[in-house]
Amino acid sequence: MKNDSRQPRHRSPVPPPGRVIGKTSYDRAAERDVLQRGVEEYKRATGAPPPRIAITAGEVCAEVLLNSSATARKLLDVLPVKSAAHVWGDEIYFEIPMHAEPEDPQGSVPPGTVAFWPEGDCLCVFFGQKPYSPVNVVGATEGDPADFSRVREGDAVCVELSEAGK
Repeated sequence: MKNDSRQPRHRSPVPPPGRVIGKTSYDRAAERDVLQRGVEEYKRATGAPPPRIAITAGEVCAEVLLNSSATARKLLDVLPVKSAAHVWGDEIYFEIPMHAEPEDPQGSVPPGTVAFWPEGDCLCVFFGQKPYSPVNVVGATEGDPADFSRVREGDAVCVELSEAGK
């Protein structure tokens, strides 16, 4: 009989070259490029810069470039909005007084995306996680979306037309 006393192989915790787990900076840059192309398409279609809104949540304030979607135009009509923040993982969301049907709903969005959640009539700011269910993308934040990680449950939220967007 053959003596098979070999130990099982242990796998290295480091992936082999060419196999990266998670997103790289190149992936995040590509996602931001997609959002930037949306801004450029808006400029070409309307001849004007896209409207900007300001979202203030707790101590965090961010400018948002809106896209040309019907949902984004509808959002402009209900501004200014005051609400209370809810936190879900790497996302904040808050109720707004508007309803919109799904419009090119996205099940995955890059950090910095601002979207309307049709199922809950809420505006969402994503800073690192996928939506719970598909959302209507309305724009993208400028600056570091990770700043929204400082927002806490119940913080006051204000959404208004930005000074730069007036």
